[in-house]
Amino acid sequence: MTPDELLARVALPDDGLLLIALSGGPDSAVAAWAAARLAPGRVRAVHIHHGTPAADASAAAATEIAELLGIALDIVEITVPDGASWEGQARTARWAALEAARCPDETVITGHHADDLAETTLGHLLRGAGAAGLAAMAADRQSVGRPLLGVWRADVARVAATLELPAVDDPANYDPAHTRNLLRHKLIPQLEAEFNPQLRHSLTRTAATLAADDAQIEGWIGSVPLVRDAWGAAKLPASLITSAGDAIAGRLVRRLLRAARPPHAGTAEEVAAALEVARGVTGRRDISDGWSIEVEGPWLVTHRGEAVAPTPVECAVPGRVGFGNLEVTAAAVSGPLVRRTSLVAAARIGPGIILRAASDGERIEIAAGSKPIRDVMAEAGLARRLRSAWPVAVAHGRIAAVVGIRSAPWARGNLGEEGVFELTAEEGQR
Repeated sequence: MTPDELLARVALPDDGLLLIALSGGPDSAVAAWAAARLAPGRVRAVHIHHGTPAADASAAAATEIAELLGIALDIVEITVPDGASWEGQARTARWAALEAARCPDETVITGHHADDLAETTLGHLLRGAGAAGLAAMAADRQSVGRPLLGVWRADVARVAATLELPAVDDPANYDPAHTRNLLRHKLIPQLEAEFNPQLRHSLTRTAATLAADDAQIEGWIGSVPLVRDAWGAAKLPASLITSAGDAIAGRLVRRLLRAARPPHAGTAEEVAAALEVARGVTGRRDISDGWSIEVEGPWLVTHRGEAVAPTPVECAVPGRVGFGNLEVTAAAVSGPLVRRTSLVAAARIGPGIILRAASDGERIEIAAGSKPIRDVMAEAGLARRLRSAWPVAVAHGRIAAVVGIRSAPWARGNLGEEGVFELTAEEGQR
């Protein structure tokens, strides 16, 4: 394959900036060359330095390639702990570093090619992956582009040699301690010699077929409303999960988990736990990394526990002020006050109020006695994890209102009284 023939098979985004994941090897070098040719002025590169013995040579090669192609390069160092799972940990750390380096309007471009696709599909098959896993990797998905995915490794290497790109091959690519290398250098050649000479082609066809099926299903999954709140929780309608079969319900849960803690879509155990919660088999369940799953009203939610109580603030009446992740407003109202829940009269509370979180056991006055504030919040449907951070309004040392939920009779004023204000709370900008 000639360089021009390769360029004819490369597809890049029509607009937007491109961030090349430049390893210093021939694959990413060719991807960088193609991007620089097809999208001049829209390309920069980042090299992830793994701290291994060969990492300096790869970084030097990446630097030389970037200079040759006239593109800017940043080098980011990561640390990967030693151990049996080094390969997987390195991959996770590498992608995290790339995501951190990527600007919002950039697409990460990698040098993955057809052999990578075949190897990934076979590796996932051996681990018992489902359709999404066997689809392996897409040419364009979630701000990542793989323009060489339809080109074989040998052709990429040939183009790199023709262009005399100063790439180096990482010795780690031959270390038998890594599963990928056992597939590449031992298992696939043996299967091709003894079973199917076209195994790589068969694997990529399988991946393409399943990727098409997966894309159609994921298109529907992606249309399901998913909400992120100001505290980092992610929510999906629980009714859709409970009414769906296991296959679709599992995909919905994985989308929920991935939204909360990208890029991880959850283990099989976490998905099973989430389905039990959604279907009412069990209550709240704790999963990894401090995350929990529970049902809140109509939503299945994954979150990181109780919100932290913000520092008390003063709010003018009328006025607007930030309180933690909320914006609290005291706005004048007129006309009928029926169904307005959190009203205060200026004549009763004065020119301002203090907003703070309620203490455990604290109560608000009602028509006949008082009531625990946490009970008031629960009856209003406020999620349990937010009750510790929800604002109450204090005037003259007394609780005048639970913002947006209920006000004390003494602060609300009498029917027809002038200077009445409604306290509301909405999530701030995330």
